[in-house]
Amino acid sequence: MSYDEFYNRDLHYRINAAKARTGSKAKVIAGASGTWQYNYDPAKIEEYGLYGVVEGELGGIGPELDGAAGPFFDALAAGEFDTVNPFKKSQFKVEIKEFVRNDKTHHGRFIHYWNEPSVDEIPNIVNPSMHGMIEVMRGCGRGCKFCDVTLRPLRYYPVEKVQKEIEINMKYGGLKNAWVQSDDIFVYGLNPRTTKNMQPNREAIEELFNGIMATGIEHTNPTHGTLAGAIADERLIPNVSKIIRSSPDNHIGIQCGFETGSIRLIGKYADRKLSPYRPDEWHWVVKNGIKTLNENYWVPAFTLIMGLDNDETPEDSWETIQLIHEIETEQPDSKFTTTPLTFVPIGLLEKSDFYDIGNTMDAAKLGVMYKTWQHNFKYGIQKFMGKVGHDNPIKNWFFTQLASTLGGVPLSAMEKFARRKGAEHERVIEKIRANYW
Repeated sequence: MSYDEFYNRDLHYRINAAKARTGSKAKVIAGASGTWQYNYDPAKIEEYGLYGVVEGELGGIGPELDGAAGPFFDALAAGEFDTVNPFKKSQFKVEIKEFVRNDKTHHGRFIHYWNEPSVDEIPNIVNPSMHGMIEVMRGCGRGCKFCDVTLRPLRYYPVEKVQKEIEINMKYGGLKNAWVQSDDIFVYGLNPRTTKNMQPNREAIEELFNGIMATGIEHTNPTHGTLAGAIADERLIPNVSKIIRSSPDNHIGIQCGFETGSIRLIGKYADRKLSPYRPDEWHWVVKNGIKTLNENYWVPAFTLIMGLDNDETPEDSWETIQLIHEIETEQPDSKFTTTPLTFVPIGLLEKSDFYDIGNTMDAAKLGVMYKTWQHNFKYGIQKFMGKVGHDNPIKNWFFTQLASTLGGVPLSAMEKFARRKGAEHERVIEKIRANYW
């Protein structure tokens, strides 16, 4: 079950029950950034009784009734989305998709809306946000083919807008932290069309975090950032670290896309992710990015893509395993986690197939999963997890002990899976234990 479904499934069930009880013919729509999950599991469209799935930035529809929301709800009420009419000019495009899953056919109505709102059209929050998250920008500009964020134009929130949202969280939610949402914080304030090689706008980033800390919060960290952006300006991370007061007692978490250790794949699908560096420098960027972040008390949480565009070869997988091992060997005190995710066809690769991990898990990809979890267990849980907490030391100790006790369970499960699959999968596990541990 996904994070989105965990929080929304009960709401869907309650809506369906209310409709059944009252005989309501209300049309239920869903939208926002998690809509790709309905492409992955289209049976949920029927289970949740969805009339349609809206794809695009809903910040330009929902809150602004005098903007796009007016025509949208007029068309919805009039039944204009019931059928596909390619000859009718409209800012909303309707597509009826057919999916075949497990020999069953499912259909879903998808309503596309790609007119991105300007910053002025995006309303401020009026109630506390989840976990103190506040948005500071939209878009990315890096151009990774496997991501749909890169298809959106860059827009930056002015510092004053960010401060107002933090103040809402502090006043009405009692929150003392700000979780800074962006798709690459090191892009904040730059124009990728005119800025040479995606060089960070250090002054703009420093102004942003100075403004955030001026609200009186005690802790802040960005959600996402690229390793290349972190090291492209050698003064950037040290300066920002001083502003947000990172220290041995105040580590800064950030999610970074490791994606793959394969230079071939990173060059083919995410070459601008490395700007201002070249794809053949990817391993150097990863190693130096970790070093720079750790030296300033930042801990990157890496995500990897398994089966990228169904194009990952065993050689690509072993290059990923090798890179992780080299970092562990060359930087034995480094702090980072690695989480493998399966390929989802979005962005410029939306016409590709989902990576079917259940039926296409070859031995080398199992090796990637095994190595990433081994790293998290040996280096994350056992070596540094208890050292990076900044709240309750007793709670941190208890959680570390629990994780240490249970952390080996996935490794054992993968070893059993390898034995069921056969000799080739077992040899990969044995090779990692012998040479990459």
